[in-house]
Amino acid sequence: MDVIATVLIGIKHFAVTVSPHDAVWVFGALLIIRACRYAGMWTYALIVLPGTLVHELAHFVVAFVLGARPSFPSIVPSRTEHGWRLGSVAFRVGYARALPIGLAPLLLAPLALWWAGSFLHPASWPLYGLHVWIVAALLTASLPSTTDFKLALPALGVVMVIAVIALMAYRYL
Repeated sequence: MDVIATVLIGIKHFAVTVSPHDAVWVFGALLIIRACRYAGMWTYALIVLPGTLVHELAHFVVAFVLGARPSFPSIVPSRTEHGWRLGSVAFRVGYARALPIGLAPLLLAPLALWWAGSFLHPASWPLYGLHVWIVAALLTASLPSTTDFKLALPALGVVMVIAVIALMAYRYL
């Protein structure tokens, strides 16, 4: 119950400190980031560079903590057969560690909300614009990539099977 109460207090703090005005600016920044995909790969790569860096660092930190021996993150864009890869981290992983490492960028969403609640309201231009961009970049980076989902999906299936078995055992024993 304490965890739920803490989360609710955090949501209340966020709702009080981030105004609808701030939310509109962040949404606008998200749209601009999305539109930059059509301005060219290098323009887009530069706009999302902070997000790419923290996205790959999230993978790196979780992989390091779980003992997956990660390589240092690369944030140099490279062309692949399916398009462009903005960053990568290589590591050795089994099913048990694949899920948290693959979904590690999801941890950036609470960081983005904290950043918005802490820095948007008191800032004035041009720092306000910088903080809006950082929040939008963090929110964009918090979405796991297709490769991240491919890595985490088998582990997620195993976790779901174990959860169903545990639920059935609990219910019928």
